[in-house]
Amino acid sequence: MSKNISIIGATGMIGIPVTKELVKAGFNVTALVRNPEKAKSIFPAGVNFVKGDLDDKNSIGLALENADGLYINISTRPTDKENQFNPEAQGLDHIISAAKTNGNIKQIVLLSSFLARNYQGNWWVFNSKKSSIDRVKKSGIPYTIFYPSNFMENLISEGMKRGNKLNFINASVNHKSWWIAGEDFGRNVAQAFLTEKALDQEYPVQGPEALTMQEAAQKFVGAYSKERLSVGSMPYGVLKFLGYFIPQMKFVSKLMNVMINNFETFESQKTWDQLGRPQLTVEGFAHKT
Repeated sequence: MSKNISIIGATGMIGIPVTKELVKAGFNVTALVRNPEKAKSIFPAGVNFVKGDLDDKNSIGLALENADGLYINISTRPTDKENQFNPEAQGLDHIISAAKTNGNIKQIVLLSSFLARNYQGNWWVFNSKKSSIDRVKKSGIPYTIFYPSNFMENLISEGMKRGNKLNFINASVNHKSWWIAGEDFGRNVAQAFLTEKALDQEYPVQGPEALTMQEAAQKFVGAYSKERLSVGSMPYGVLKFLGYFIPQMKFVSKLMNVMINNFETFESQKTWDQLGRPQLTVEGFAHKT
């Protein structure tokens, strides 16, 4: 199976733990990054860096030059516009084109979303995400697609952690998610590159415990020891109102609407059996953070 892995999106919230786990697993890793010097301070020795971006086809080709495996971790940003360059549309097309030109890529691993698989709405962001699944499947290159639930890293992202407070969106419907740590997911990705069972497969990715956003925040705060944290909330209606004036809030409110209309059930037994069972609870993640 694959030995030389190129990563698109290594410095993102989930790209970082996945890249570290691939290095731990013994892969030769090359990452396409905008700022190699900054990336060197994030990752252990042994990661090779190619400077570039998704709108630069030549840099993508250079990043894939010696690869036989490709991990893609890209997403639409709150500042992206529907009719402009989109990482999950034109960016993905550039990646797939480079992978085909390379000729040696034996497997594409794509990080998608639990919410994207069966999306039926009209928000262009999730339509792009859903379309990216089909484009990878039709690339002609063996694929592995992951559909993760809520990542524990979201608890400490800029969207939730402000100062010493973890803020969650309080909606009338608060479904539970099977929260997964990026570290555990990274081990799943590494295993997917090691086993032929993962070729042309799709895997839901869920953690060991189902929690609402409030429950997850409270568990994290209770176990986190580096500083004293508290839990706050914002009503969903307030978020929607702010979205009329603040583009980033509009993006978050639309994302929350997708989440509110999704009822998650446990679907990851095959993933656990073939690629490994996740170990970290929210409390365990807090202790390691």
